[in-house]
Amino acid sequence: MLKSDRLLRISLHIISVLIILFLLTKIPGILAPLKAAFSLIFFPIVASLFLYYLFRPIIRKLDDWRIRRPWSILLLYAAAVGVFAGFAIWVWPILRSQFLNFSNNLPQLAQNFSTQLQMLLLKLQEQEIWGTRINDIDVGLNLPQQLSGYLENVINSISDSLTSALSVVAWIFLVVSTVPMILYFMLKDDRKGYAFLLRSAPMKYRSTFRNMAKDIDTALGGFIVGRVLLAACVGVFDLIGFLIVGVPYPLLLVLFIILTDMIPYIGVYLGAIPVVIVGFIDSPASVIWLIVVIVLGQMLRNNLLSPMIYGSALDIHPLTTVFLLLSGGAIGGFIAILIVIPSYMVVKIIVIHVYRFYRSSKLARPHTH
Repeated sequence: MLKSDRLLRISLHIISVLIILFLLTKIPGILAPLKAAFSLIFFPIVASLFLYYLFRPIIRKLDDWRIRRPWSILLLYAAAVGVFAGFAIWVWPILRSQFLNFSNNLPQLAQNFSTQLQMLLLKLQEQEIWGTRINDIDVGLNLPQQLSGYLENVINSISDSLTSALSVVAWIFLVVSTVPMILYFMLKDDRKGYAFLLRSAPMKYRSTFRNMAKDIDTALGGFIVGRVLLAACVGVFDLIGFLIVGVPYPLLLVLFIILTDMIPYIGVYLGAIPVVIVGFIDSPASVIWLIVVIVLGQMLRNNLLSPMIYGSALDIHPLTTVFLLLSGGAIGGFIAILIVIPSYMVVKIIVIHVYRFYRSSKLARPHTH
């Protein structure tokens, strides 16, 4: 009876919250300011948290060298400014030139891709199957024309997306300008923030909170640092391979590969798609060599670098990862795809620790008849 009453109360609370959220969506103008404020706050916090886990090992290493935390953070910022200045002087002009050239030439690239595809399909149609040419088999479809038209539309939509992406550059710089200040206090009050949250938790739950926070911290730190190191190493390897093969826009393609490699399991396939398309447009024969470079880079990553950096595999089933990425892409686009996996890891750890606490409390409670 007690269990039924408790379940009923929990169900009523959940229903009440859902009704309130539904009613809020029906009030015009009430959620728009909240959504705008959330979007302005959300991205700087996520970016600062990402950089916090990326730079925290360096700061703690400087702590071991008896360098005071504010000075170590300023030293890290100075090094970051130096790296950014080197990027702006040597890398950015090349990257900008490749990006503008790629954006301006997209319509011509689409036409070249259509021409190359039609030539390839025409050659295939000249082949014979059981003594009959493929071209003589009537399937009621004009495959070359339909495929080339479809892919041309896809590339043109990419061109429109690149044009619209340039319009949000000012907003990105506005958001990113707040990240160094947030990151400074995150690094400065590193363990103080954790100690404050631990003291704020009720004594009954402190042990559970301590273990849960430790597991979340370890999971996020290992995931972020590991993915960045692996993506950077694979990106350098692929860049060398692309320069040897001679594919156009090598730096731009490698930047896209590094970004998509942050996505587990399917990131490598997403990053390979534009490489194969650009290589096919330039020279169909070079596609094989580009695929060889990408495969060798992934073999280096999975067999040598990943065991050294991670030590163990990501504790998420590949099928679960696919469902999470599809859901994240449908809800929030590419940004959601990047954060859905670490968010799932955090929620999973919280659920596990809450369940363990509930089970231990239930077992410790004396049985009453």
